[in-house]
Amino acid sequence: MPLKSSVEIADRISRKRAMAGVAGALVFLVAQGVRLLVESGSIAPRRTLLDMWAINAIVLYALLATGGGLLNRREIRALVNDDVSRLHYKSAAVAGFWVAMTVAMGMYLLPNSAALTARDAVFVVVSPSIIVAIVVFSCLELRAHRDG
Repeated sequence: MPLKSSVEIADRISRKRAMAGVAGALVFLVAQGVRLLVESGSIAPRRTLLDMWAINAIVLYALLATGGGLLNRREIRALVNDDVSRLHYKSAAVAGFWVAMTVAMGMYLLPNSAALTARDAVFVVVSPSIIVAIVVFSCLELRAHRDG
């Protein structure tokens, strides 16, 4: 197998990152559905489920913020996180921000949300915002690869 150039390696990593982002968002959604089912049946302690959710959300935010690939060589990482990719990240962050603000204001205006604990409120705000941010980033990256 011939050695690949740094550009080819970066392109492959970038494509995989975009597909992994969509998969990560789907896994996060499924995990939240399972969490709600488990909580309704009181199978597992609520605190443990919230901690697992928080770890999952932090990992997704870290992957989005860094572009992943922290173990790659600096040259490859620079190629993967090029100007276009950084623009996609900014667009995704803006989309996630607006989702978070919209959900937070909706919770403020809905009278039933006053009964939520702070942890539940964070869950309700963070979950959709991270999913939207990752899906927007991944879709923009996939479109760029398709068009480019």
